[in-house]
Amino acid sequence: MGVTRVPVLIVGAGAAGLATAALLAKHGVPSLLVEKRREMFIYPKARNLSFRSLEILRGLGLADEVHAVAEGVSDMLAKPSLNSPEETQAFDVDAIFSAFDGLSPEPSGQYCPQSEFEPMLLAHIRRNGSQVRYGTELCSFEQNDDGVTIVVRDRESGVSETVRADYLVAADGVHSPIRDALGVPTSGYGALPIYVVFVYFRGPWRKFVPQLADGDAVQVKNADVEGIFLPVRDDFGMFITTYFPDRGETAAQFTADRCREMLTNAIGEPIDLEVIDVAPWQPYERVADQFQSGRIFLVGDSAHTMPPFKAGGANTAIQSAHNLAWKLAAVLDGTADPALLGTYHAERHPVGRFNARQSLTGPALTFLKLEDNRPQIPPEEEAPMFALLVGYQYHSAAVVSDEPMPAEPDAVSLVEELRGQPGTRVPHAWVDDGGKRVSTLDLLGPGFTLFTGDDGAAWSDAAASVSKAIGVPVAAHALGPDTEWVTVTGLPPAGALLVRPDDFVGWRTDELVTYPEKELRQVLSSILGRNP
Repeated sequence: MGVTRVPVLIVGAGAAGLATAALLAKHGVPSLLVEKRREMFIYPKARNLSFRSLEILRGLGLADEVHAVAEGVSDMLAKPSLNSPEETQAFDVDAIFSAFDGLSPEPSGQYCPQSEFEPMLLAHIRRNGSQVRYGTELCSFEQNDDGVTIVVRDRESGVSETVRADYLVAADGVHSPIRDALGVPTSGYGALPIYVVFVYFRGPWRKFVPQLADGDAVQVKNADVEGIFLPVRDDFGMFITTYFPDRGETAAQFTADRCREMLTNAIGEPIDLEVIDVAPWQPYERVADQFQSGRIFLVGDSAHTMPPFKAGGANTAIQSAHNLAWKLAAVLDGTADPALLGTYHAERHPVGRFNARQSLTGPALTFLKLEDNRPQIPPEEEAPMFALLVGYQYHSAAVVSDEPMPAEPDAVSLVEELRGQPGTRVPHAWVDDGGKRVSTLDLLGPGFTLFTGDDGAAWSDAAASVSKAIGVPVAAHALGPDTEWVTVTGLPPAGALLVRPDDFVGWRTDELVTYPEKELRQVLSSILGRNP
């Protein structure tokens, strides 16, 4: 039997794995993604995408598809039962995100469940020449200095295949077999004392809430039952409720008959319902102590699992995939030294650990009947949502800055606003590009981007020269003195700001140096781990 060779093999086709494959494809790197499930998950799991995740999908050319799913983030009503005329707004989701209007060319947050954006990413991956195989499981893997040898098996035919990859990405979930096989320890709360049951059903339940949009939800609370209805598609629905082992309750008690009775009590009258599946679930707060082990990288829940109370899981996963993909691509095409890959852990581990801990609290906790021993963080330690979404700053060898490294290298660094500081997401501003109004994020490509001030001709010339000399794509854009960009960043006319392929500022100068070409070459070489 021959050996299949690919640059990157990815295990797990959830948000993290699909995003990694799609972003690698953007950089021209083919991959093979394997998923043991036989099909995509049709239920709406992660529901809301933050503006930062929407920006990443925008960079893949998927913005129109995402916007077509729904307008705005999902809403939630509260009712005693579905057939009751009484209803109130459970909480204002738009209010949570409205504070971030103006920070992005994208909506502050938007309803786009995993069941919708997974097919978008899958189609994008296949359009760009990479492979995704469902019904295929990982059997074994072994790495050495030259690559990783992986054995996968088709679950239907039982046929095994050996794959040789330069790198392996483990996006295989909270109970990651790859992470466990590597012996990577984890930290955090672990399994939370919250016991949830998802009841998947089909029936004409939506006639009682005809105004219910696909992105909405209905919280029901009465003397017999408490839980949340979520629409799936057509007459399919999902009901989420909790149970309490301390009271002698178990997941096994949620039989089909009991679930039909529970749904009847929640709807308010008997209707013809088919219970399709009942799935118990328990949230985790767990972060791997290392995101890299040789040629193997942890992404998504295998790296940082967090409860969904602040919608952090899928959003953090997509952002970690974005950080890793360009670095893998740069090493694979020879423009970066493999040392660059070490900055994935250095940059994303503090963020993953911070987001996971912050997710121990949040608005969604209001709708779970929890005991007093629930995990929580002290009120004074709860950070604003801005910090979780985009208000963090990287410190690593892939960021060139005069700022001293933090005293605790693994502690997250937070900023109050984005002004073009090295290590932060480049600010959004509306600018003119050939008579067209675009965001500064729209000017970013798969390579590096140099933004210069009005007197930045020398920097632009340096970018063209250095790009050609060292084989690293660098696009230059001069933004005039009267732009919103200058107001936001405070960049002087002679200054320059270098943006990495993941939209983060890698370096900034507020003045024109004597030898701009030499300076820019040194900066790029430093970021890429190369000897200048």
